[in-house]
Amino acid sequence: MKGERQQQNGLRSREERPLMYNEGANTGQEHKAAFLILREGREERTVPPADRRLPAGPCLIRSETWLLAPKLAELYASWLFAEEEPLAERLLQRMYYRLRAEASALLESPDGDWAAVTVLFTPELAARRSRLAALQDAQLEALFTALAERQRRGGDCRLDLLAPYPASAAEFAAMREFIETVAEQTLGHAYAAACRIGALIAPETQQAAAGEIARIADFLVLDGAAGGAAPESAAAEGFARSTSLALAAVRRVKPAAVVFAAGPSAAKALADLYRIGCSGVFCSAAQRTEALLRAASLTWDARAEQHLPCPRGFRR
Repeated sequence: MKGERQQQNGLRSREERPLMYNEGANTGQEHKAAFLILREGREERTVPPADRRLPAGPCLIRSETWLLAPKLAELYASWLFAEEEPLAERLLQRMYYRLRAEASALLESPDGDWAAVTVLFTPELAARRSRLAALQDAQLEALFTALAERQRRGGDCRLDLLAPYPASAAEFAAMREFIETVAEQTLGHAYAAACRIGALIAPETQQAAAGEIARIADFLVLDGAAGGAAPESAAAEGFARSTSLALAAVRRVKPAAVVFAAGPSAAKALADLYRIGCSGVFCSAAQRTEALLRAASLTWDARAEQHLPCPRGFRR
């Protein structure tokens, strides 16, 4: 009971969080004032804990990059091709400890103050559902165990999860139930009830499916990195077009849905995404400065059109 109370006390309520994944966020013209430029990927930043401020939104972490770490990459390759079940189980257990170390490093970093982490998905496991589920289970247990340890030491961090590329509402619902089950088994009912679970949506997802997924997801991320290779300008134009269609379908079902865009194409298509009402974009470190400047200019222009006072620091 004592441990459960500690877990409950360590969880911030939905009402206390600055960016709300609920029905009250970003309605009507409000998205223009709330358009967020957020970080994608871990950054080498040294920020003293006392100087940290509560982030305005999450940092997107693609967990597939964890599998590129030398020791994890070696274990993953061996596990992928292990035919004997006892050997595969031993390798997966070793991978769990490596994944837990990656999760702990993330939560101890400034990016861990609020992170939106994708559930592991790799192309080579797309047709091997049982193996994929085993890997995802190990990752989720590693994440939640690292979170519990962080909270026991008094750390204040938030972890949101993204189900990777669901093709239908039923598929997302199954993934959500899976995440919540692991959360409840690892952290208890308190965290499972408060856990924010979104969907990472591929551009080719059918519009109707995107709308139905939005109905039961806490937030959506339309992923420009999931498309095929194309010239930069064409990729950005195509992504803006597909995002516009998907967003229209989502708004018909859930007008206040929180919908972000991510990937290089999203940063390039920022102006179009702003105008159609996206909640914001996730940018890599290389794209962030330019994106911030463009978003500031768009916000200034929108306020000028509405005869609203310009935010401090945006004067021309």
